[in-house]
Amino acid sequence: MVATAFVARIASAQAGRPMLVFVGDQTSEDCKVWRTQWEPLFVASPVYKKLDYRVIYPERSALLSKQQTWPADLRWLLDTFLMSQVGVQEGFEVPRFFLVQNKQVTFSTSGNNGWREVMWPTLQDVTSGQPG
Repeated sequence: MVATAFVARIASAQAGRPMLVFVGDQTSEDCKVWRTQWEPLFVASPVYKKLDYRVIYPERSALLSKQQTWPADLRWLLDTFLMSQVGVQEGFEVPRFFLVQNKQVTFSTSGNNGWREVMWPTLQDVTSGQPG
């Protein structure tokens, strides 16, 4: 069953289905707010059904920049972020959200305000014409 879900996820990602990647750590109060307040609303929404959702959520923030923390198929995202201007200057401000389309990061933001004010409306726009 797990292998089937994994294959289905890869097939949908290859088909150009948008993917949201949430990156946080278990010690962050802002991440706890996201997981308890915003994430349940997101998962219950029609938008959630129109994209793939992945979570990187280690015990401590120090693990966020470690390759072994990330699933093998998303390690390119870690490398891309760490080499970006934001990644170099700020590192991981969490919660951080990446919108990935066609194997490229098309948008990224951090914080609960970034989610509410920017990422959520962006996801609604991106998925508005997609079948659920």
